[in-house]
Amino acid sequence: MRNPTTMYERSVRRLEDPELVSALVGALLKAGYSRDTIERALIRQAPVDLDVFSECYQQLTQASAAMHGTTEIRKKTGVQQAA
Repeated sequence: MRNPTTMYERSVRRLEDPELVSALVGALLKAGYSRDTIERALIRQAPVDLDVFSECYQQLTQASAAMHGTTEIRKKTGVQQAA
């Protein structure tokens, strides 16, 4: 019979590989999700290295802005911003 305490003693996989985090963030950005939504979605799946997440998000949004000739990144939200 197993010891009940060892049943829960497993290493939790952490999202800290920049390539994996970039792929996940890129796919969710392409689907139109905001930074907050992406961050929450990843955190629900596994512990996330927030420094890696932040760096990947920044690189991807800057690359997207450069490709589209924009300097401002706008979040897709349901709330209209005042002019």
